[in-house]
Amino acid sequence: MVTAQFRDGFAEPRPEEAVRTLWPVLLLCAALAGFAGPAGEDATRREQTLLAEVRLHPQSFQPNRVVGEFYIQQHRLSAAIPYLEKARQIDFSNYENAYDLALAYLQTGLTAKSREVITELLREKDRAELHNLLGDVEEAEGHVDQAAQQYETAARMDPTEKNLFDLGSDLMLHRGFEAALKVFVFATERYPQSAKLRVGLGTAHYSLGQYDDAVASLCQAVDLDPQDTKALDFLGKMYDVSPRFAEEVTARLAHFVQIYPDNAAAHYYYAISLRKRTLAPGSHGAPGQAETHLLRAVQLNPAYADAHFELGLLYEDEKQDAKAIQQYQLATKLRADLSKAHYRLGRLYQKNGQPALAQKEFHAFETLQTK
Repeated sequence: MVTAQFRDGFAEPRPEEAVRTLWPVLLLCAALAGFAGPAGEDATRREQTLLAEVRLHPQSFQPNRVVGEFYIQQHRLSAAIPYLEKARQIDFSNYENAYDLALAYLQTGLTAKSREVITELLREKDRAELHNLLGDVEEAEGHVDQAAQQYETAARMDPTEKNLFDLGSDLMLHRGFEAALKVFVFATERYPQSAKLRVGLGTAHYSLGQYDDAVASLCQAVDLDPQDTKALDFLGKMYDVSPRFAEEVTARLAHFVQIYPDNAAAHYYYAISLRKRTLAPGSHGAPGQAETHLLRAVQLNPAYADAHFELGLLYEDEKQDAKAIQQYQLATKLRADLSKAHYRLGRLYQKNGQPALAQKEFHAFETLQTK
């Protein structure tokens, strides 16, 4: 799936021109067309003005291109494509328009057309961003090896943060964990301030069972970018895989709650870490703190089934069966496939003399276990 040279480690790639992206092009077109972010009635008026310009000059490149870019900014890719196609017919040599058209084709599922445009562009100039985009096309079509080759080519030609991240992520997706680890180690050395590359490194370590290294990398990611909730999500889920870093993880989760008091997931994961610390042998933690944060999580997100389930566990541990039943009921209502909630609910029904309800929940649990 990846070349031997890549498996054995990176050679220093040759720097090339910085990768182009779609969005700077969009902003440029927006500025040229006289708008900076249409919304609501303004967007409708702008659309009418742009379409009128196309009707006046149907064979002119710029009006067609600007309409296509307008629709892309509005996330109306299917509407954008005819105008980008027309602009390409008028000026076949315009690289930015062709790139945007290939990307729009890809994002609307027209992978064969996207491949055709990318191949034509590659004949004109061999660019890293085109190989990266072709990797997306190959991945969308299920061509695993070809996708890896294209992502690798892009990363070698132009080792940007994006190209390295895409290569590592593709390797992770197809269980090339050791190769992915090499990519992310190289990438984080090259871009030490990149939080998302640290998340990639942490997940690669985790996939290889290197839990201490995984938690250390994710903690670094949180420190680099506290707004990146993916890092906190991973940290919360792997709290107990690395006892050596448990206190450090809890501290970061606590800090995240302070920074984002209205983030339900932050409260949930912090509560879980508090619960695990409280339940540990010899612990003197305060169980009330966990309840406070779980209640805050379900207040912020009433549909948070996992948080309701954890509240059920907390109340069951405290012998508050009525409250536990209520939380388990909410959890199963919100997520019918949450088998552990059905099982716990069945146990409490059985304990409290409700055999019919208990049997119903046990049946639901057993059905889910066989799927």
